Amino acid sequence: MISLYYALPGTLSIRELYDRADTLSRRLFDESSKGVNAYYSLFCRVLSDIGIAEYGADPEQIEIYKNEHGKEYIKDRDIFRNVSHTKGLLCSAVSDTEVGVDCETASDRDFDGLAKRFFTKAEQERISAAKDPKDEFFRIWTKKESYVKYTGEGLSRPLDSFDTADLENIQSTFKIGDTYITVTGDISHIRFIKEGK
Repeated sequence: MISLYYALPGTLSIRELYDRADTLSRRLFDESSKGVNAYYSLFCRVLSDIGIAEYGADPEQIEIYKNEHGKEYIKDRDIFRNVSHTKGLLCSAVSDTEVGVDCETASDRDFDGLAKRFFTKAEQERISAAKDPKDEFFRIWTKKESYVKYTGEGLSRPLDSFDTADLENIQSTFKIGDTYITVTGDISHIRFIKEGK
């Protein structure tokens, strides 16, 4: 089962988040530049802590390690997490199996240029043929990023090296407002938990 914890930026203050954060998350925040990305990262870590606790682990007691591409893992536990944030949403996916998540708030971009650079030919054709090319672009974009986070490869794997049409059985994409979210993993059951005021 995948638990997706999500919140809107601004629903909890930095002080509230800091008070709820585990020791490692506080240390990382203290060492950061304290900008908006530090706030988003702290918020995502707090969302992860909620999920980790629901899986029966104490966030203060777990050990985190990273693979060669920087993906974090919880040592000696069958608890997996992945986080993402965008202008309009923060989220953390926590699962008992490998998981990846990506969220992107829709905006005006050079869709054609980005698709030619990062998408397969078939994906580019799906965007061109879509009733709503912008919608199709963001669905494919979040699927790609969620997948490379799921595999732990990150952007070391070129995004045009695989087609998202081949991943439908392990991915689910949905929208909250104008933000697209794709979860990759065992999508047989996804539970949504909104956090914040």
